[in-house]
Amino acid sequence: MRLSCGEPFPVYTRFVHRFFTPLLRRLYGFLAAFVIVYAAFHFAQYTRWNKERLYRRLLAGDRRQKLTAAFDLAWLGGQEQLLHALKSASASVREIAADSLWNLWFHAAGQEAFRLAQSANVAMERQKFPEALAILNRTIAKYPNFAEGWNRRAVLYWQRGQYEESIADCKQVVALNPHHFGAWQGMGLCQLHVGELAGACQSFRAALKINPHDRGLRRMLQQCEELLRKLSPRRSETPDWV
Repeated sequence: MRLSCGEPFPVYTRFVHRFFTPLLRRLYGFLAAFVIVYAAFHFAQYTRWNKERLYRRLLAGDRRQKLTAAFDLAWLGGQEQLLHALKSASASVREIAADSLWNLWFHAAGQEAFRLAQSANVAMERQKFPEALAILNRTIAKYPNFAEGWNRRAVLYWQRGQYEESIADCKQVVALNPHHFGAWQGMGLCQLHVGELAGACQSFRAALKINPHDRGLRRMLQQCEELLRKLSPRRSETPDWV
């Protein structure tokens, strides 16, 4: 006599075999291969090799290729390569690289942080400073490691003439992102306004080290150094016999 508890097994076996016919096995194999290839392609984009490939295209490609390469580098977090491009002899390469760095920094903390920073920018453009400040305070509280959130607030303080507050925020920016040439330059301008000439010179030098072809920035440093020399007390000459 056949036990009733054994009856479901042949049914289950037929059910499994139905889903593992030769055709379906090939289909499953194709899907598995597709997933593996897609994952490999996705992770390969973030490799240093790919970023260096895009960097070379940014330097040597036509304008469309340069724009595409710089956009991809920003998307893939290729800050190192974009910073190198700032030192290029080509003005167009430097311009595209700088724009892509700003794009990278604005998107560094995700879409919500980016939207908040953009909303604050719009409020500042419309001179709705209290609204912009409220947005940026909320952004910084929620995303304390978002360097561009701090930098946007530093810009807002600069526009309102609150130079000490702007300097404090710029220091936070460069602590989070030492390569942020905009924050270094902004800090130097604020330091000039409060009479910190030596500090301003140091900030401008830091910005120029990152972005050495910025002529306006270089002129500011030269003027700041000249002003510092004029205001510094003259050192007494050391006697020849000392």
